[in-house]
Amino acid sequence: MVTVEKILKFKVLDNAILLSLFVLEIIISLGLGLSIINILLTLYQNYPNIKQMVEGLINNTLSIFIMIEIIKSINDYITLKRVRLSIIIDISIIILIRELVVGLYQHNISTEFAILLTGIAFILVIMRVITLKYSPNKYKLEV
Repeated sequence: MVTVEKILKFKVLDNAILLSLFVLEIIISLGLGLSIINILLTLYQNYPNIKQMVEGLINNTLSIFIMIEIIKSINDYITLKRVRLSIIIDISIIILIRELVVGLYQHNISTEFAILLTGIAFILVIMRVITLKYSPNKYKLEV
């Protein structure tokens, strides 16, 4: 039997989770703004050296994409009360691509590791296509 105490405990827990996610989203949004400022500072500090400018731009831009996807995931959880697998896969793909691009650009990644990361990214892309095909709501909330 559902008692008033159980309902209140559930609502308090649910509200605590939503508040925690809201605070986390604000912190990540501040980090996103700081990353944009960091890109501008990196470009300014490394102005004559094009190689360092491009390296900082690539690294920070890909990190910004990761933060944007995490914010999107938090917003979806707040809206839908569930975590969508497709967004988690998107975040994983972006992280893998970031590591691959930065490692290849800096020439500190082995061929075997690059092939491994590419294979994992390929598997994640296949999983992403499957999540699109078998989505419970066919992403009606996607913009």
